[in-house]
Amino acid sequence: MEAMSKIALASHVVCRNTSGSLRMLFDRDKGVMYELNESASSVVGLLAERPQTLEELLDALTQEYDAPRNVLAEDVALLIEDFRNAGLVEVETVNREA
Repeated sequence: MEAMSKIALASHVVCRNTSGSLRMLFDRDKGVMYELNESASSVVGLLAERPQTLEELLDALTQEYDAPRNVLAEDVALLIEDFRNAGLVEVETVNREA
């Protein structure tokens, strides 16, 4: 069995589209709204569809952005950590058959 982490929007967080492809997050517990830039909106859009691993996020983002995967990986990891610290996402370790 191999462990992996799934990243999901927290259950108290609501994602809404704004103009174009940008999104906003509303934290119902704190009553705080977050306006997201383009790259954060892309990540949140993927997470709004379903929980994802970091690898799944990177696979999708490398199709959308013309940037090296290692650069995207660093940026997305920082974004997820910021979102986690703010209570906007939850990271759950799940087991899967090897």
